[in-house]
Amino acid sequence: MDTTIRWGTTQSQPILMIPGPTELPFPVVQAMSQPATIQYDLSFDVKILEPVTLALRDIFQTTRSEVIAMPGSGRTALEAAAISVVEPGDRVLVIVTGVFGSLMREIMNRAGAEVTEHTVEWGHPLDLGRLEKDIERVKPKAVSMVHNETSTGTTYPAAEVGRIVKRHGALYMLDTVSSLAGLDVRTDEWGIDFNMTGSQKCLAAPLGMAIVSVSPAGWEAMERRKHKASTWAYDLLRWKENWIPTSRGGHIPDGSPRRQPVSIPTHLTSALGAASRLILEEGLPHRFRRHAVAGRAFRAGIESMRLEMFPDASLRSNTVSCFKAPAGIETGAVQLLLESETCSGSVRLNAPLVRNAGLGVTLSAASPADEMTFAVVDAVYSFATPGVKAPNEAGAPSVSASVAGTVPPTGAVGAWTSVKSASETSKNTLPTASTLMRAFVAATSGNVTSAEPSFGVLAASTVG
Repeated sequence: MDTTIRWGTTQSQPILMIPGPTELPFPVVQAMSQPATIQYDLSFDVKILEPVTLALRDIFQTTRSEVIAMPGSGRTALEAAAISVVEPGDRVLVIVTGVFGSLMREIMNRAGAEVTEHTVEWGHPLDLGRLEKDIERVKPKAVSMVHNETSTGTTYPAAEVGRIVKRHGALYMLDTVSSLAGLDVRTDEWGIDFNMTGSQKCLAAPLGMAIVSVSPAGWEAMERRKHKASTWAYDLLRWKENWIPTSRGGHIPDGSPRRQPVSIPTHLTSALGAASRLILEEGLPHRFRRHAVAGRAFRAGIESMRLEMFPDASLRSNTVSCFKAPAGIETGAVQLLLESETCSGSVRLNAPLVRNAGLGVTLSAASPADEMTFAVVDAVYSFATPGVKAPNEAGAPSVSASVAGTVPPTGAVGAWTSVKSASETSKNTLPTASTLMRAFVAATSGNVTSAEPSFGVLAASTVG
């Protein structure tokens, strides 16, 4: 009997290939099956909650900021940060590049801010010069942006925006809900004052934890408020006053009892701790590379089917893929077939879109997500070519392969080209995604290394 525990094996069916929640590694599921713990006991604070926040600091890539984990979701993190630092009448500039930029605008409006919206056409790059002019004109207290806009499958240049924001002395608030732990997010280096995310996406932990990092400048801004924040449970300043030890800039003497501003869910915290340990054991560079390779592979399959990605090529996300459905295709039908997530096109977008995602452990070698990916693209193919079913070749090479480099080798391009060219000689058929994906894997097989950990795989699922 094989007793090996395959940490990468996903535990739920069907595979979650949406932009969150994501598949859960077995140790994360196991962490939630432990006996109940008293959340206000010092042993929980010191032995469970604090190690989780310290591990998250490494994932956030910060030594200066304090990371706070509390019950909620990514939206809770956004609202907690906004209400904690913004007072009625404060000027705030919100960069809106999609649905979730609009969400932050609404949160800021409810916080009483004087909001200036810097609008960017969905799926199009930022004009950094125009942005800097707006910041110079408005002189905001804070600037907020979504790093990875899930609604359009776009990743925006957070580092460059951070440099502009800091040149003008504003606080930088970055929504990393669908990027942190899947894309490279450098909290300190990019000057992020409030890094806001949730547990259920690239972190591969259960839904239910809101996570915010706060920089020294963020704490100072909260301490300078004229009036206390309008929220009690989610006033971030209360964490510094009641929970963070003096050795890290808080008000609680080291070793003294602490008071959580809001009751912390113990099982979800333990699960988040298990997920954080797995991320750090894998290593951030390897994790980012794994998502990058899988994202490129999926986009190559889509484009080889002559389907069109929605966003500008410079912005395409490695965690969420968003492509245009062929003319006449009902995205709802694709959704029902795939049990994936569909983002219906609006007048603003002028086209129906399909989003597909595969975060964290969904991209693991031990996961059957590779076949699910073939199902995604083959299903779209079947809708695009009525009456023709995309074949699934017997004996084709497995799509899972450890990839050592960050970029597929040159041979992969040739493989794609040859398969596509051969297909185009026929007037009646299109290349199937399965054929093209397998050609890609065959071309990358020369880069396979058995030294990579089990997480280091190319699984052609998409990320959420």
